[in-house]
Amino acid sequence: MRVYLDWAATSPPDPEILDLQRRVAEDLFANPSSLHTMGRKAQEALHEAREKTATALGTKAERIYFTSGATESNNIVFTSLLLRRREGHVVTSAVEHSSAWEPALLLKRLGYEVTSVRPRPDGILNPEDVVEAVRPDTLLVSVMLVNNETGAIQPVGEIAEAVRERAGRRVHIHSDVVQAVGKIPVDLEALGVDSASVSMHKFRGPRGVGILYLARQIEVLYAGGGQEWGMRPGTENLPGIVAGAEALSRAVRRREEGAEQASRLMGRLIEGLCGMKGVHILPRDRLVAPERYSPFILTVSFPPVPGEVIQRVLNDAGFAVSTGSACASHKGKGRRVLDAMGIPDGLSFSSIRISIGPDTTEDDIEEFLRYARKELPLLMKVAR
Repeated sequence: MRVYLDWAATSPPDPEILDLQRRVAEDLFANPSSLHTMGRKAQEALHEAREKTATALGTKAERIYFTSGATESNNIVFTSLLLRRREGHVVTSAVEHSSAWEPALLLKRLGYEVTSVRPRPDGILNPEDVVEAVRPDTLLVSVMLVNNETGAIQPVGEIAEAVRERAGRRVHIHSDVVQAVGKIPVDLEALGVDSASVSMHKFRGPRGVGILYLARQIEVLYAGGGQEWGMRPGTENLPGIVAGAEALSRAVRRREEGAEQASRLMGRLIEGLCGMKGVHILPRDRLVAPERYSPFILTVSFPPVPGEVIQRVLNDAGFAVSTGSACASHKGKGRRVLDAMGIPDGLSFSSIRISIGPDTTEDDIEEFLRYARKELPLLMKVAR
């Protein structure tokens, strides 16, 4: 593979982070819950990683819980509702990642009512639409911060404030901030949410490590040894946590520089694609308001060629892209996010996602554009 353009699915691991993970695994292998000296050293390392993580996310260490990933973090929040005596109502957006969308569907199967709010055609939610969906029995509102397919930045802070004002009571506000951390400013306390989920491998950290932010503890279905104050019991993945905390700290520290580079590269990519006849940038609104979208993620359509065919052709030529969310690419469920935005079937059917990261270069973008200009128009012509 010559050019990796699938950073939204996962990022290439940082060699220094991998080395740190290996060293912690060798030097601090003791269980952090053990009371002997080696265990206490492991506990100290866990405490330092929690402090570093909290600082990077603008919150307090006691509000950070380590999990196996954002999927688990999202599920902990959603399934906590099952411990309530009475069923209730959940509001979510129709463009959530499957790790938040599927738990909402699980609650629906178990008797909860779920309202999914559609975004505007630009992929961005109208806060008033979310507020209008809130009912007297609404228990949870979940809205992601950056969409993993379109890069649309959702007004989560505005939504949280408006929902609380409308409800006049406590409604748990949750946000999946996976595609935002290290890419746009994220201060969890300022965001005003009750919980949030983060995944370490999205910013060059290790896989299998995630973060659950909780402004206050909740009742959870998990039971076990009591680690992570009972929110996620089970022996902590200390090497992954220490390495992930360092990766997070680096990503946040380098965010501004990385965003400037990404904006420049994404601008060039979009400019080049717009010069191709019949190619559609989705949604088109990002051409006139790029500041409302992550510069790291782009969805583009090459009708009438199926997105899967485009992805395979590019793969054979050495370019790694995806057809929407990697987590849903094997489920054959179509393009839920684009459908919710009202994107015509023909365009969503022919779309791919291109996502970039800190190691993406101008040469990568130019090489992709050269190939796309040379080969894809022929494919589009044959498919008509």
